[in-house]
Amino acid sequence: MTNCKNCLIIRYFIVAVLIIILAALLFTDKMKYLSFINPEKISYLVIILGVLVFSFKLFSYLKNKSTFTNKSDKVRNMAGKSTKSMSGKKVN
Repeated sequence: MTNCKNCLIIRYFIVAVLIIILAALLFTDKMKYLSFINPEKISYLVIILGVLVFSFKLFSYLKNKSTFTNKSDKVRNMAGKSTKSMSGKKVN
């Protein structure tokens, strides 16, 4: 049985949710130390992390794009198949 990346991510997510549910049920009196966590702060965290990941990916894309365009045109100027072989075929 081979495990794909998506299946592993889904399994890890389900296990994490189960652990959070078990912790909430077992440690209700000791969870008061986590009372500073609320949905508003989590949403700010998600937005900040999203902006950071986006800026990192954009920076790496622009960096790779600039190095790609500076390369010689050897790949783009390679001779491909002649179109003459395709001229005999008719499309109905």
